[in-house]
Amino acid sequence: MNTRFLRFIAPLCGGLLTLTPSQAADKKPNIVYIVADDLGWKDVGFNGATEIKTPNLDKLAAEGAKLAQFYVQPMCTPTRAALMTGRYPFRYGLQTAVIPSVSAYGLDTSEWLMPQALKEAGYKTAIIGKWHLGHADKKYWPRQRGFDYQYGAMVGELDYFTHDEHGVLDWYRDNKPVREKGYTTQLLGQDAVKYINQQDPDRPFYLYLTFNAPHTPYQAPQKYIDRYANIADPTRRTYAGMVACLDDEVGHVVAALDEKKVRDNTLIVFHSDNGGTRNAMFAGVMADMSKVKIPCDNGAYREGKGTLYEGATRVCALANWPGMSSRVAR
Repeated sequence: MNTRFLRFIAPLCGGLLTLTPSQAADKKPNIVYIVADDLGWKDVGFNGATEIKTPNLDKLAAEGAKLAQFYVQPMCTPTRAALMTGRYPFRYGLQTAVIPSVSAYGLDTSEWLMPQALKEAGYKTAIIGKWHLGHADKKYWPRQRGFDYQYGAMVGELDYFTHDEHGVLDWYRDNKPVREKGYTTQLLGQDAVKYINQQDPDRPFYLYLTFNAPHTPYQAPQKYIDRYANIADPTRRTYAGMVACLDDEVGHVVAALDEKKVRDNTLIVFHSDNGGTRNAMFAGVMADMSKVKIPCDNGAYREGKGTLYEGATRVCALANWPGMSSRVAR
């Protein structure tokens, strides 16, 4: 693990253990925890991407800590379960694969989750984006697991424009289905900006912002695809547009923090839930991927999502906390 990241995160962890909700809120940082979905290790500029441009993520990495040896679980659900519980997923049966849309199980309700712990520490909590820790029964849903606010998808894969999987809507706000137009990455970014703008600056918040991009199906607004007309392969071109859109939305979130004047006291963490997909077997169920050239680039790391090689478990990641950076520098 990058040592600079430890210098960022150690004061946070220690502070949350010692501070009570009655103590001054400005001693507690806001937390914006951003997770991308199936993003290739080398598909961001700060890891050497040349075709795909990610200026907002690159700026966060350059001004914060680039996490060069950041490891996760090899698939979506296990990583998200580990993030929420702080425990190895094999301890509660979610270590093997994702939760399929036809399944009725979810993250065991006896597990104590991050939003529940942070609420006890005085935080407001929100998930904007993909959950994928149980959908068939509301007892598994985010609002029942410690999140004050929820917006986004419950399952793992959905159409970016219709927000459904095989004709079944998977788009919710606070447990209620939402039918609206828009591209999911942009809708999630817009909602995150709105959420930040609504926050009381005297109370810390935890925003778990979980984009489903650039997971399959490979879809992007035409203007983003057109940015990469120089890329010959059509799937790679669309994928590049998806990553660029995600980067733009991260930029909007950072700008909202600046405008709210809470940027210095906000810890931003960004990483992918697993490495980029390299095998069509793990590329989703909404389209036949057998004849498509998988577009993700994991750089020097072998294989990708669904394996135990570093292409699956070593992911692009960063942490950025301006207020802590200035204190460390002093």
